[in-house]
This record gives sequence, C-alpha cells and structure tokens, in this order.
Amino acid sequence: MAFPPDRALDYLRRAHQQQRLAHAYLITGPAGSGKSAVAAGIAATLNETTPEQVLAARAADVFITEPASKSRRIVIDQIRNLERALQLRNAGGRRKIAIIRDADRMQPQAANAFLKTLEEPPENSLLLLLTSLPEALPDTIVSRCLNLPLQVASQKLF
Repeated sequence: MAFPPDRALDYLRRAHQQQRLAHAYLITGPAGSGKSAVAAGIAATLNETTPEQVLAARAADVFITEPASKSRRIVIDQIRNLERALQLRNAGGRRKIAIIRDADRMQPQAANAFLKTLEEPPENSLLLLLTSLPEALPDTIVSRCLNLPLQVASQKLF
C-alpha cells in the first residue's frame, strides 16, 4: 500500500518520537510523489532545521548524493565521500543523515561500497534512499531498508 507523502512523513515522525526509527529507509514512488519532500521533512525534524535548507544542501549534518557524472550515474567516489562524511563527529547531538536521490542510478561498484554502510551504519545516522525504480537496486540493498512507498502527492508538504 502506497502512502500519501504527508502520512509517510507523519509515520516517520511518530517512529522518531517513539525511538523506533530504522537506520535506513527506501522511499519509493513515481516522479512527483514527494520523495524528496518526505526526506527533507524528516531530516529537518531530526536536526531542527527547515526542509528548504535541507533541499538546498545547507543543513548541518545532512548530506545529499545524487547522479552527477555525465552518464547520470552515482559513482563510487561519491559514495566514499558520503561514507567519510557520515563517519565524522556530528555537532550538537544532531543525526548524520544521508539522502541518496535516484539511488537506482548507483553504479554496481558504488552500490557494493554502500552495502557495507547499510550493514554497519555509523552511530546516530539515518540513511534515506530515494528511487522511482526500486527494482533496479540490488536485492542486497533493498533487503536492508524499510520500504516506504509513496503515491502521487495531491498537495505539497511545505
């Protein structure tokens, strides 16, 4: 069952309040379903910032990785840089939050490198993988994340 984005964000916030937030979520849905808005919303809640700052990559301890090469792929160097950032000490009790947009665009080497982070996540971290094509991700990655499917948004979250 797919959730509207506002209900998905409420679910994540409740999980946080109950200290039951998983270490990794696979947020799936078609284009326009609000995947980035949900990820920015929970990151803003956890680190006491705004979703706009998260989406603009100006929020402390929130790291966004997305396809950047000419081939529109996420390469292993991007994943290694993300892993290094997640290992650094966080400031003021905030969580280290990784948002990987278009996670299905990870090259096989990048996906394999990220698998270790999923298996042994850094302390006080949250990994959010966003994709429209979860079937394009390796099963080993999908199996280590809680799936949060979204339906197309009827309204904006913020």
